[in-house]
Amino acid sequence: MGVEVEAARAQIERLAASRTFENSEVHRRLLHYLGEKSLAGEADRLKEYIVGLEAFAKPPSYDPKQDSIVRLQVSRLRQKLAVYYQNEANGDDVLISLPKGGFKLTFEPRTTPHAEPPPPEVAARRPFEWMALALAAAVLWALASTVLLVRAHRQYEPIAESWSPELESLWQPFLESKRALVVCLGTPLFVRFPAYGFFRDPKANDWPEVERSDRIAVARKTLGRGELLPSYNFTGAGEASAAFLLARLLATRKRDLQVTRSNILSWQQVADENVIFIGPPKFNLQLQAAALTEDIVVEPGGIRNRKPRAGEPEFLEDRIQPGTMEGETHALITRTPGPSGVGELLVIAGNASADTLAAAEWLTRPWHARVLADRLRTRAGRIPRHFQVVLKVAFKQGIPVQSSYVFHHALGE
Repeated sequence: MGVEVEAARAQIERLAASRTFENSEVHRRLLHYLGEKSLAGEADRLKEYIVGLEAFAKPPSYDPKQDSIVRLQVSRLRQKLAVYYQNEANGDDVLISLPKGGFKLTFEPRTTPHAEPPPPEVAARRPFEWMALALAAAVLWALASTVLLVRAHRQYEPIAESWSPELESLWQPFLESKRALVVCLGTPLFVRFPAYGFFRDPKANDWPEVERSDRIAVARKTLGRGELLPSYNFTGAGEASAAFLLARLLATRKRDLQVTRSNILSWQQVADENVIFIGPPKFNLQLQAAALTEDIVVEPGGIRNRKPRAGEPEFLEDRIQPGTMEGETHALITRTPGPSGVGELLVIAGNASADTLAAAEWLTRPWHARVLADRLRTRAGRIPRHFQVVLKVAFKQGIPVQSSYVFHHALGE
C-alpha cells in the first residue's frame, strides 16, 4: 500500500470532515465502510449485494439488478474524491482513490504532479490550436459569468423595495413554512485537463456521459491521457443574476436563507428543507432523480407540454441566432411538493440562461408578479399551491429585453 494504516485512517477522517463531504452523510458512511474493508484486505472480495446490505442497510431481498443504489453512490463517491483533491487538498500526504470496477480504495503517498510534455506527434500538430478547443467553452462561460453579471446587476437595481400583495401571494408557501429555505444554483460539469485548462461538452452533464463523450475523447487524445478531473466552478450569468434577485428579495423575510451549488446540495437538504432550483434539470441532477409531478418539462431546444389542453402547443421551440447571444426562448416556473410530498420545491429553468433570469424577474418584480398572480388565480380568487408557468423571452447580448406569459397548468387539481 505504501501508506501506514493510521495515516490512511487519518486521511479518511480529513476527507469526511471536508466541505466536499459535509452535506453528504451517505458518502461519508460509504467512505468509512470501504476504507475499513480496504485496510483489512477484504475489499477485493466485496460484491454489490454485500455492499448494499452492509453499507446501505438493504433487506435480504435486495436485488442489485433492480436497484442501482450501490453503483450510483460508488460512482458519486469516486467523483467526490476527485473534487476534494482538486479543490481542497492542501498539504495532504495521502492520496485516496477508488479505481473503477471494484470497491477497493487505494492509498498512495501524495506528491505534486508534474505536467508531462506532449508526445512529438502532438507537438507537430501545434498543440496551442488544440488547447483553444479545450478552453473555448470555459472562456465563454467565464466571460458570461462576469461581464454580463455585472451589467445585469446594474440594470436590475433596485428590485422590489417592498413586498406587494401579489408577491406575498406567490411566495406564501415559502414564507409561512418553518423549514429552512435553500437557493440552489445550477452548476454545469466542466472537465479539467491538468496543465491545460477546462473543457465542457454541453451534452455531458455527469461523469458517465463525460466518459462516453466523443468531443472530450478527441480533446483528451490531443492533450494527453492524464487524469481528468470534474469541476463545478462556473455558472451562467442568467443563473447567477437570478440567484442574486431571489436572495435579495427573500433575505428580507427568511433569516435562515441559504445559497448553495447543485453539486454539493445533499438529498438530506432536499428532504428537510424547502429548495429553489435555478437552472435547467441537467445542471441540477437532483431534479432528474426525483420523481416530480410535471405536466411541462424543459427539453433541449424548447419546452415540452406533456398534457396539452385546448389551444395549447405541444412544443415551444427556442430560437437562438447562431454565433450570437440573441434570440427568443422560453422559461418554465414550477412550484411542486418535495420528493416525499412534504415541503416545497420551486424550479426556475430555461435553455439559454437569459430566460432563467427573466423567470426570476417575474417572481421578484411587483409589476410582473401582479400579471402572474392574475393569470394564476382561479374563479374562486385563489392561487393554486402548485403550478407550472411557461414564459416567452426575447433577449439581446444575453440580457432579457422582453418577456410575456404564455400559459400555465395547476398541478394536482
